[in-house]
This record gives sequence, structure tokens and C-alpha cells, in this order.
Amino acid sequence: MPVLALHDGASSGRQWQGLSNYLRGRYQLIAPDLPEHVDVGLRTANDVHDIAQLLIGKLAPHTVPIHIVGHGHGAAVALEIALSRPTLVRSLTLIEPTCFHLLLADDPADRMLFSELVDLADRMAASIAAIRPTDAIQAYIDFWYGAGAWSRTSSGLRAYLASQAEQVAMTLAASLAEYWPLSRCRRVSCPTLAVMALESPAASLRVTELVAEAIIGARLVMIPGAGHMAPLTDPHILDPLIGSHLKSVDHIETMQPSWLRAGRPKRAA
Repeated sequence: MPVLALHDGASSGRQWQGLSNYLRGRYQLIAPDLPEHVDVGLRTANDVHDIAQLLIGKLAPHTVPIHIVGHGHGAAVALEIALSRPTLVRSLTLIEPTCFHLLLADDPADRMLFSELVDLADRMAASIAAIRPTDAIQAYIDFWYGAGAWSRTSSGLRAYLASQAEQVAMTLAASLAEYWPLSRCRRVSCPTLAVMALESPAASLRVTELVAEAIIGARLVMIPGAGHMAPLTDPHILDPLIGSHLKSVDHIETMQPSWLRAGRPKRAA
């Protein structure tokens, strides 16, 4: 059974190597590198919708719905796939989806969280424009993982992250520019697991909570003592959660009569 795993921004499909090892023998993990942008007619775009449509085109030939696991930016893409083409998705695992525009509701506290992200995006954009990518990514890392996180980062990782600064800034700006309403999440029809690591920024936690509340039947799991990069820092906790979710969905499916799984009424003998 295939599982599509979508990574967070400034990362790559390699972030799922641990999950691939954990699921080996039970599931085939597909972990592509998400494109930096998608060609759309005469323009390029890096917004969630266009990337989701690109992946939908690749998934469409599959005759069996697949499980999708997403983290951060990848979770936002996974959610968009489930909303746009629900028949392609067997289950969802959403780890802190970056659907930050959902904070623009009536709650003043939520709007304040959104303003903090806008301020971060503005500072990153200014640094990129001034050709100071290191300053841009430092602001991002310290926001996401706490003040001083950048200074604790190895020199090799710093160099890599600095090379991704412009893309990270563009992805953040695109996530803030989304505009669909929270009520749209009610259209998700597949079993959904939402996960948040409690050391993550308040904005990320709040968005995860909002999405989990809006998706009918979704289960929300909180991981204490872990941060936003839990797929890399706490796989011993996260991977079993994902594996259990996939197994529970497949167990329910196989326990159903074939006529019910196919969605056809059973004829009387």
C-alpha cells in the first residue's frame, strides 16, 4: 500500500527516511522533493494550490486511493489534495499544516498571531532584497525554534539553510496570502490524524487546532517536549503514531464487506 509523504519547507524528501524504515514491509513510502515553484501558463507560482494540482496530476492514474502524510508546508499541500480530489486520498496525517491565513478570523488573539507571521515575512523579504539571505533565514529559525536556535546550528547546516532562504521566504509569503475559509475543511471525507508538537510557535499550534476542529472526525494528538521538526527530532514518538493511524484505517477498510467498500447497495438473495 503506497504512502505519499510531503516534506516541510527548507527540507526535502529525505526527512522521511526514518518513517520509511519504520513502515518498511507494510507500506511503500513515496517521498518526493516538492518543487520550488510550478509553471502556470505565463507565470510561475509556489502556492499550495498549484503544487497540489501538480501532484494530483501524478496521482490521478492510481486506481487505489493512497495515504498522504504531510508536515508543515507539505501538510498544507496534502490538505489541498484531499479537498480538491477526495477520491484520491485514503487517509490524511497533517503535522502542523501551514494554513496561516486561517488565523484571519474574528478572534483578536488569532489575528495577533497572524500579524507576528506577517512581520517575520516582511523582515525576511527585506533581507532577501538586500542580498542578506543569512539574516533572513536566521530570523526564520529563531522564530520557529526559539531565540538563539540559529547560533546553536552547525556551520554546515547554516550554509544549506541560507541557500534556501529565498524559497522559504516565498513559501511563507504564499501561505499568508491564501484566502479559503476554515469551513472548507468540513469537506474532507477521509480519516484524518492531526499532530502538533507543543514546543512549536503558538501560530503553528493554533492553526493545527483549528484544522483538527473543522475536519469531521479528525483526531488531534499533541506531543509534549517536541518542536516543529518532530519528524526529525522525535521519530520514536511520531512514526508509531503515523503507523497506527494507517493501520487503523486499513483495518476498518478490510473489515467492511466488499459491496460496502465499493459503495454499492447489497442485493437481496
